[in-house]
Amino acid sequence: MKSVLAWLKIALLAPGQVKQTQTTQDRNLIVGAWSLSSYELRLKPSGTIMTPFGPHPVGRILYEANGQMSAQLMRPEMTPFSSDDPLRATDEEAALAWRNYIGYWGTYTINARAGIITHHIEGAWLTNWVGQNQTRAFQLSGDSLSLDADSAAWHAQLTWKRIR
Repeated sequence: MKSVLAWLKIALLAPGQVKQTQTTQDRNLIVGAWSLSSYELRLKPSGTIMTPFGPHPVGRILYEANGQMSAQLMRPEMTPFSSDDPLRATDEEAALAWRNYIGYWGTYTINARAGIITHHIEGAWLTNWVGQNQTRAFQLSGDSLSLDADSAAWHAQLTWKRIR
């Protein structure tokens, strides 16, 4: 009898409520803070593997329960600027910092059954990304999250560890 009542309750809910419940369940899988463990690019068509931020990149990706997200990645061994004032950075310092950092924020949607997370980018260090939806295939294993992304020129794989 309880299962019939539960089923009726689901059937009588507005379609948006059922979708929201599933979205919340999917989001709960990845909600939290994650630390970057590895970042590799496989170049197409050669298959050459690059580690753009070295063997031990640093970064955080945050997934909030309300659908907000933020990602920051960088090379860890960057030389400090000659001045603490960012307005006094030399062109060389600014270019080097820009090339060794990735940062963006926005919202996300997740389809756990399909293994897909989409980042809906609202702001980014690379302004061309603003307004884009970037799809990531994901695999979750315990406290490890793997995100894969493709472009015409490369395939990226990033591995993140959950921060507890």
